[in-house]
Amino acid sequence: MKKQIGTRQKNKIIHLDRDEIVQPLNFIDYFFESSCLPEHLNVLRKWRDDVAFDPRDAKKRSPADILYDYELTVKLVEAAWLLKKKNRGDLKIGRKDWHIGQLHIKKERKKMEYFPTSLDFQELLKPSRVLKNIFRTFELHDYQRILYIWLSDAMSAEFFEENLTKYEVIKVYENLIKMFEVMWLINERNRNKKVGKKRQAIKQKS
Repeated sequence: MKKQIGTRQKNKIIHLDRDEIVQPLNFIDYFFESSCLPEHLNVLRKWRDDVAFDPRDAKKRSPADILYDYELTVKLVEAAWLLKKKNRGDLKIGRKDWHIGQLHIKKERKKMEYFPTSLDFQELLKPSRVLKNIFRTFELHDYQRILYIWLSDAMSAEFFEENLTKYEVIKVYENLIKMFEVMWLINERNRNKKVGKKRQAIKQKS
């Protein structure tokens, strides 16, 4: 019991407001309205470079841009934490019906403007599993701590290689790529679901 309470105290939602905590999907929608998936991934790569490489070897971005990217990213991580047990975006397709799953994914790939490239077939079927795995590697408070160090290092004129281990930089970066793509997939499926419900309601009225 004490361990559970300790974990809850560590993994606090700090950056999302009350409405976003109640409806994390609304923030995810806002996240991808601010920029599309490839743009977010490109910014993430630049941010990682600001942290991982000597600032004399790379052109620094403006502090305002870095702070904005940090706030968006850490809020997305908190939204992902809230959704990791909700099975949002999962397709109700069993393992025996893998061929149906393949057809569904093929259709999605054609319809979506951007489609995840780092997720395998099983992860595309059940994106909630990816979120669970991401938070097995690091818990919410770990991401909050590490991303704050990323923020500080990226805004500093000095290069502090000792602040984070290579594992923390590389693994967090890899996890965030998957998280961005999973959240994009969940958001697109949620949008399509809403459109489907509206169409069905219109048909019923007519």
